Amino acid sequence: MIWKNIFKNPQDEDVEEEPVEMELLQGMEEDREPVTLQMNGPRAESERNGVELNLKIRIDDENQAGRAALLLASTTTSEAESVFKRELASLGWKSVATEVGGLAGDLPQKITRALVGASLNAGVVEKKRNEMHALMHAALEALDGFLAVGMLEASVGAKIAIVRNSRWISVAVMGDTAYHAVAHHERCGLGVMHI
Repeated sequence: MIWKNIFKNPQDEDVEEEPVEMELLQGMEEDREPVTLQMNGPRAESERNGVELNLKIRIDDENQAGRAALLLASTTTSEAESVFKRELASLGWKSVATEVGGLAGDLPQKITRALVGASLNAGVVEKKRNEMHALMHAALEALDGFLAVGMLEASVGAKIAIVRNSRWISVAVMGDTAYHAVAHHERCGLGVMHI
């Protein structure tokens, strides 16, 4: 989902998108080739050549489930999302991403259905008390960071990523909010809970 298309600002129409590369090092196997993820980044008004961003991020510890969820929520193409989910699966981790949108006041019900449904359908969690409890606590923590109190009439477009390993489950919410299309801006929230 490209958030700029949801909150289209007439001033942004002539801004083109330039691919930005991001390298992901799995970290478990030293001799493995890094994976390149294509991410789209907007070109700066003053610089038509765009911005090239090369990152090497090592995920090799179970305590990095939150970082993994933030990176998954940050992907801007389905290809990048799929590549990253495959890399997480190679670590034995489970992950899923889904998208929600609407008015902030309506989102709690939408988000609950979206994240529980996506997590169960993808096999990230099972219908067990401890797993559902951890998922909901991580989601509540992520939403508290994403939405400020009193934003009931704000428009929201968000990607939700859930990443789980044997010890931790994390929920990351990344997207845009706005009371008016001209004033939209990015936000993110993260929640991590022990299973």
